[in-house]
Amino acid sequence: MLAWASGLFALHLVMSLLALATIGRDHRALELDEAFLGSAEPLTVLVAGASHSRNAVAADLLGGMSVAVAGEHYLKTRYRLPWLLHRSPRSVGAVILPLDAATLTSWKADNFDPEVVWGRYVPFLNLGWQRGEPLDYAGKAIAANLAPYAGQADAFGYWRAGLRAFQDEDNIERFKGQPPVWMRRWGREAADLHLKGHEPRDPGKVWAVRSLVEDLKARQVRVVLVTYPVTRAYHDTAVLHGADLDKTRELVADLLEPGVVDYLDFESLYFDRDDAFYDGDHLGGKGRAHFTRVLYDELVAMGIDVDSPRRR
Repeated sequence: MLAWASGLFALHLVMSLLALATIGRDHRALELDEAFLGSAEPLTVLVAGASHSRNAVAADLLGGMSVAVAGEHYLKTRYRLPWLLHRSPRSVGAVILPLDAATLTSWKADNFDPEVVWGRYVPFLNLGWQRGEPLDYAGKAIAANLAPYAGQADAFGYWRAGLRAFQDEDNIERFKGQPPVWMRRWGREAADLHLKGHEPRDPGKVWAVRSLVEDLKARQVRVVLVTYPVTRAYHDTAVLHGADLDKTRELVADLLEPGVVDYLDFESLYFDRDDAFYDGDHLGGKGRAHFTRVLYDELVAMGIDVDSPRRR
């Protein structure tokens, strides 16, 4: 029995080291962490959030930086962004955060795969008690700290395929050149995926965005909440699932304060320009370049001194 137990422990140790050396080290979030922490240069703007944020804004053209990662919902950003700011001496003038139809949905609200990555920031035990799921989140804490390989067969596969945010990241060029009818269908399917059968405003995510904004205000970092462009088909389907923006904005309306916490709504900007997108809810190359210039104009109008993308 001692030999058997020793063998199991040795296997556990080998698998843990393998997970730490692969999926625990080679993730897009960690790569961006290193880039942010590797410089002391001040940043005028810092873009955070998930794939809508990542794909919509060419932050480097504004003289800023993006730490947005596909699949990073607000219960991740709430902890990751303060974790980064606490560990860096660089000043940040304004943080751009998302507020759109999919931002607060309960879709994937409890997904933190791989836990060995997100456990770097998220206090799973505390969050589990807060969400009323202590046992589930205790399991996440164990996976993050004691058995990083547990349940990660898919993550190993994505890592080997070179997808740096694993199942949440795909090749953004994969849908180039699709006809309008396809884009409309994909817009409906994407909205269904994000919202059908899910709570459009998950209480935990509502808490997370409000708490994060208050944290940034305490750090004297200006906050700009942005509703990013989506296709008309995505918008119409999202509204059918109860994810209308008016109700979402009501949840943060009391936080808005010009010059401190601002809000910009671009949801309908490209309703008649499906060619601006690479799928039903993510901007593609042409749309991203144009939207970055549009965002620049709005930020300058609010007194945020960003670099002009037209000069770059």
